[in-house]
Amino acid sequence: MSARDRDPPMLARARVLGTPVTVCTFVQAQDELARLVARGGAAYVSCANAYSTTMATDQPAFAAVLAEADMVTADGMAVVWALRALGHPDAERVHNDDLFLACCARFPDWRHYLVGGRDGQTDQVAAAMRARFPGIRIAGGSATPVRPVPAQQQEQILAQIRQARPDIVWVGMGTPAQDHWMHAVAAQVGLPMVGVGSLFDLLAGRTRAAPEWVKRSGLQWAFRLMQEPRRLAGRYLVYNSRFVWGLARQWWRRDRKDAHG
Repeated sequence: MSARDRDPPMLARARVLGTPVTVCTFVQAQDELARLVARGGAAYVSCANAYSTTMATDQPAFAAVLAEADMVTADGMAVVWALRALGHPDAERVHNDDLFLACCARFPDWRHYLVGGRDGQTDQVAAAMRARFPGIRIAGGSATPVRPVPAQQQEQILAQIRQARPDIVWVGMGTPAQDHWMHAVAAQVGLPMVGVGSLFDLLAGRTRAAPEWVKRSGLQWAFRLMQEPRRLAGRYLVYNSRFVWGLARQWWRRDRKDAHG
């Protein structure tokens, strides 16, 4: 168990391949994040997709990190479809990239801090966000070109966050690096943190966003694969297949349990 104090989850959760995924709509996810910001104190938000939920079945330490998160959003449509099949018809996709943009628009008084990306990338992201949301309050940013983050750099980042005094920290290191990092430093940061994966690459112009119809159809993985085939081919081939197989086993066990009372 984590040593930090944590409120009981305000939203229901359902297990997908063992990962406790938050069951909510996109607006409810924004509301819950706003509650965490208003409350203050340590908190972190992870995301669940076919890759992360399958990886968690292999890595107990990663599974524990997801279990201790204050919210685990349904980042991929495969997870949303799983939640609906498990009896949660109102579950919606909450892609943390979209959550970031929605919160920037909805909560203009928040002070944002960015952690992750290559050297200079947080400056590019900050400039893009100021152009998109005039008046947005970017408190600062810290790049993490080397992962896992070296101990000396981690202390520098923590000091920079304390000095900037943000309301929320957005962490773009990719899964599972960002999740392990948020879990490790949650008590020291003492603020809500949200893992946003490759968002900084997108906002800095290194990658392109998938069209909305692609996101809704569950084909965002294919869109990303076309942009980064070398990096993502193995991941999607292995983990997407294992996710489908694992989910089939979960349903079979549930149906068998129901049949036997």
